[in-house]
Amino acid sequence: MRLNMKRHLLTLYTRTPLHVGSGTSVDVVDLPIMRERITGFPVIPATSLKGVLLQLARETFANGKHARSKEIPDEAKLLFGAVEGEGENQKSNAGCVQIMEAKILAFPVRSLAGCFAWLTCPAALERFQRDTGRKVTIPPVNKDRVVAGAELLVGNQVVLEEYALELQPNSSNQAAKLAEELKDLCNDPLWQDKLPARLALVHDENFQHFVTTCTEVVARIAINPETRTVKGSAGEGGGALFNQENVPCETLFYSVLTVLPPRRKPDGDPSNPPNPSALLAELLPAENPPILQIGGDETTGHGLCETKRIELNKEVKP
Repeated sequence: MRLNMKRHLLTLYTRTPLHVGSGTSVDVVDLPIMRERITGFPVIPATSLKGVLLQLARETFANGKHARSKEIPDEAKLLFGAVEGEGENQKSNAGCVQIMEAKILAFPVRSLAGCFAWLTCPAALERFQRDTGRKVTIPPVNKDRVVAGAELLVGNQVVLEEYALELQPNSSNQAAKLAEELKDLCNDPLWQDKLPARLALVHDENFQHFVTTCTEVVARIAINPETRTVKGSAGEGGGALFNQENVPCETLFYSVLTVLPPRRKPDGDPSNPPNPSALLAELLPAENPPILQIGGDETTGHGLCETKRIELNKEVKP
């Protein structure tokens, strides 16, 4: 029996700094972000994304009930699964939606001209092409060169952070074509308006360097609520200063959501079974898509991500 699976591209555009932590570290940064082991690229684990989408489903399908109650709406159970019962009677049911980790596609860095540039690289584009089935133009680029939009040019160079890269021949046309292919991935006005002029394609190793060294690292302290001074000061013992790494705002991630038929016989009218794809479209509508809060520091405004869902025409048939 052949099983059709509908696939959806979900993009996440960071409006505020994002911290999906990997735990404490003995390195220079106390609280680093989650990264891929092989590439070192920032990543949002599928478990984090699933938790956020499950909470969104609880709020969307609550039907007037409190969204944070223990009772999970049937629509949320159908999409993302649930653990029901206790002890020996506990049952786990898998959901209909398979969620891929969110990979990075475009990363902002300072530019001497044009304020900042969105960087991408052949490896990131090839993975995007493989994961989504969407074809994109991937010009070859040398390690000391860059394919860049017009606003980033300083003579025949592009200066990113403290690095000056020579412009690749026919760069403007290649950058414009690539930007046109990526433009529909996000509805943010800044992305729509500035991507053709500020997109830069760099070598894989250069991209790896920038996403490793150009994230935000902020120093934070803990305050003693009684004395209103820093914990650990004035003989309290130990310091409360720590560093936290964040993915900067204006970063673009993408994930692929694969919708399967229901894994168990649904409750209700058997002649009118629920449609998981329709429920996902209701959860992540094309018009007025939700802003998701992902990662830590929710109360200080971190992790606000603009979303866009694009149905992929290609169907996978295992």
